[in-house]
Amino acid sequence: MSKIKSYIPVIISFLISVIIIFVYVLCTKNDVSFSTKEYYNVYLDGKLLGSIRSKVALENYINKEQKNLKKQYGVSKIYVPNGIDIEKGISHEPEIVSEKKIYNKIKKKKGFTVKGYVVTITDSKKNEIKINMIDKKIFNKAVTKVVKSFVDQTSLNNYRNNTQPEIKTTGSIIENIDIEQDVSIKESYISTEEPIYLDTESLTKYLLFGSSSTESEYIVKPGDTIETVAFNNKLNEEEFLIVNPEFTSSNNLLTPGQVVNVALINPVLKIVVEKHIVVDQDKPFEIEEKDDDSMDVGTTEVEVEGVNGRQRLTEKIKYVNGDIEKSVIVNTEVLKEPIKKVVRKGTRKSYNAYSYYEGGGSPAVVSGVWGWPTIYPYIITSEFKFRWGRHHNGLDISGCGFGSPIFSIGDGTVVDVVASCPGQGYYGSSCGSGYGNRVQIQTGNMLVIYAHLNSVQVSVGQHVSKGEVVGTMGNSGSSTGTHLHFEVRVDGTPVNPWVIY
Repeated sequence: MSKIKSYIPVIISFLISVIIIFVYVLCTKNDVSFSTKEYYNVYLDGKLLGSIRSKVALENYINKEQKNLKKQYGVSKIYVPNGIDIEKGISHEPEIVSEKKIYNKIKKKKGFTVKGYVVTITDSKKNEIKINMIDKKIFNKAVTKVVKSFVDQTSLNNYRNNTQPEIKTTGSIIENIDIEQDVSIKESYISTEEPIYLDTESLTKYLLFGSSSTESEYIVKPGDTIETVAFNNKLNEEEFLIVNPEFTSSNNLLTPGQVVNVALINPVLKIVVEKHIVVDQDKPFEIEEKDDDSMDVGTTEVEVEGVNGRQRLTEKIKYVNGDIEKSVIVNTEVLKEPIKKVVRKGTRKSYNAYSYYEGGGSPAVVSGVWGWPTIYPYIITSEFKFRWGRHHNGLDISGCGFGSPIFSIGDGTVVDVVASCPGQGYYGSSCGSGYGNRVQIQTGNMLVIYAHLNSVQVSVGQHVSKGEVVGTMGNSGSSTGTHLHFEVRVDGTPVNPWVIY
């Protein structure tokens, strides 16, 4: 019994503690000063707009009010702007405002968003172009339409279906079609304040022209041809056909009063088409001159008439948006050897028809008044014409190989030389202002420019003869690949080099 009595104080203490805790809980439950409530703070770009009861209620209110945006973009839901943060909080007495009040504040400051896709196009220099769209499928369709601007439908279908006809003698096949830049597509919430493409047609125009505003109309006048209309509006004939797909050839006739598009294309994408091409070309005959001291000075006599031969060239050509960027002749097959022309003349030779360079190769043509600046075979990769809104003032000659010899086309005096351009992509006066390493030779009122050279082998003031090596083919200055920029100016005005041949 005494043992039980010893536990009585402990039991009483326990009961008192339980009663105290019960009373405390009961009091705090009924005391308003101890109650808390949940709320949500709404921030826009870090600035507090106010507090609301429900995040979902605000989102639903925005979606309900923005009926016009849903109709405009063809979507079922409109979302809060980018830069909105909604953070949960707990307080005894939060100051709550209505969803409508917060909505009105947001509406005045920033555009709402729609769920869509952002295409990021990144070039080799890490420059980015971003394009917003609702449906990513329209991008693929738009890209296909852009490709069709540079590849005809039949060739594109044959490439895709692996049904390209085999090259038995001459012809071409497409080896690859690609986009040169890196392209990524990511789902995102897009501000309705930014441009958002909704259809294939508008996106195609942007990808092809670099702008959503592409129309530049011209009304055809009597006597107009595609060639003259294109030139007068800073287009080449190929570009005219791209912006006017209803025409199939530059030989198509125009009708007075007809409206054509003369907008300058400026493609956002770089569509790369790589082709394997086999072509037959003439192999020009050489001329052998024999001194004949039995003939009067200044007289000549043909001993054997020259006849051109025939050659089959296999080429690998890389086109970027329809322009040749790189070309390589991978094989040459002689089908018929040329017959050398032999001329007897009663004077010394004014040039060496067999002027060979250390690495091999003679001028492609040395007959006539003017010679040719490169060895044979060669490829003309760009003509004297408008290109992307700027006029190309010469011929681009490629296919001869890096370091191949460049010849003077006639007798003259070297009047300007740039020989220290560090390489491709350099501009400024120290690099020929885009011409890179170059040689300029004056003959009477005609100035001939040889540009993008790898090396220069003449100096200012030096007299050169037709067929003499003045430098080697390279890729310096504003150049997209190994080639010679060959330019002719008469009285300071660029002329088409073909007119002198």
